[in-house]
Amino acid sequence: MGKFFKDTNKKESISWAFYDFANSAYCLLILSFVFPIFFRDVIAGGVNGDFWWGLAISVSILLGGIASPIIGAIADHDTRRKRKFIIFSSLSMIGTAALYFTGPNMLLFALILFIITNLCFEIAQTLYDSFLLHVSTEENVGRISGLGWGLGYLGGIVAMLALKPLYEAGYANEALYKLTLPLTALFFFIFALPGFLFIKEHKQVTQKEKFLSLVKIGISNTLRTIKDIKQHKRVAWFLVGFYILNDALVTIFAFIPIYAKVTLKMTFSEITIILLVVQLIGFPAAIFFGWLSDKKGSKKILLVTIILWALIVLGISFATSKPFFYAMAILTGLVIGSSQAIARSWFSKIIPKEKMCEFFGFNGFASKVAATTGPLLFGIISSITANQRIAMGTLIIYFVISFIIFARIKEGSEKICT
Repeated sequence: MGKFFKDTNKKESISWAFYDFANSAYCLLILSFVFPIFFRDVIAGGVNGDFWWGLAISVSILLGGIASPIIGAIADHDTRRKRKFIIFSSLSMIGTAALYFTGPNMLLFALILFIITNLCFEIAQTLYDSFLLHVSTEENVGRISGLGWGLGYLGGIVAMLALKPLYEAGYANEALYKLTLPLTALFFFIFALPGFLFIKEHKQVTQKEKFLSLVKIGISNTLRTIKDIKQHKRVAWFLVGFYILNDALVTIFAFIPIYAKVTLKMTFSEITIILLVVQLIGFPAAIFFGWLSDKKGSKKILLVTIILWALIVLGISFATSKPFFYAMAILTGLVIGSSQAIARSWFSKIIPKEKMCEFFGFNGFASKVAATTGPLLFGIISSITANQRIAMGTLIIYFVISFIIFARIKEGSEKICT
């Protein structure tokens, strides 16, 4: 274990990773399972529910994508990254708890509240990611990143089992079902505390300026980086590849429980089992693949995970039996966190260290703006064709394109292969 954390502050690294443990409750129960199904069937009334949920995800992520690089540039300038990280995390927790007050005939209110909540969550996640190289070294960044993702899946298991008595019967008892939402926020807060307390700023605060001045500086620095992007070709191509890859992943996460319930007629208990299987396998898999990327190279391992994702989507779109769907869940557990953990560690190695937070903001921008098209496209195709299988099958295109882009990026240079 000492070698795992070699040349790093062990307490700080573990505290950083535990934020993934904390926010997994939000990712799983608010973005993927309990709230999406409630939103589709109760808030939207089932009529074009896939479209409205896809729209809510897309708009919130788009706004987060626009804001992330600007706030990242501000954080690089005034070196108050940790304060912003705590503020936006806290706002997302408060918004999560407030989702309890949504219900039938409250579509507009639920849309606005969820969009604001998820916007704050996405900004907090970008700031959190930017701490990665501060709590790791280039030799163990893959392992530390994988530890975070792995703890995230362990946290998902704990949250799902702890709150299962509230949601397993469905929303026949609406008040009991919705109690899951504020308790998810409480789970998020409790396990985020180590990160709030022990992650260090790593820079002395030297800049004290008015808010509007900081916004102008953030926008100016962001535009300058965009203008100079030719100096960072490898980073630019990486962002394009991640843009496309993350579009597919966000769509899968947002719709797979709905897909299981609507297309395969699964019960809440069966969906819970599937998600638990994914989380249980995802915990060691993310850590293992992170370690493997440190040994064999991030590019090679990332490409393997993308191939597996394409096979998973193909299998899900043709699945007709529940046992086969469970088999796909096992395969999903192997790559669900691994691909993102590896991409995060690879990205941290190739960006300018003096613009760490800003470039992670651009990484957030790429992933978030991309993710505005996938969920919305899935919702539109599903609504028009009344067939979720067709909508799911279209995601294979995203994995093929992202594979081609990542395969052409040289791992150790700023050039793209020709």
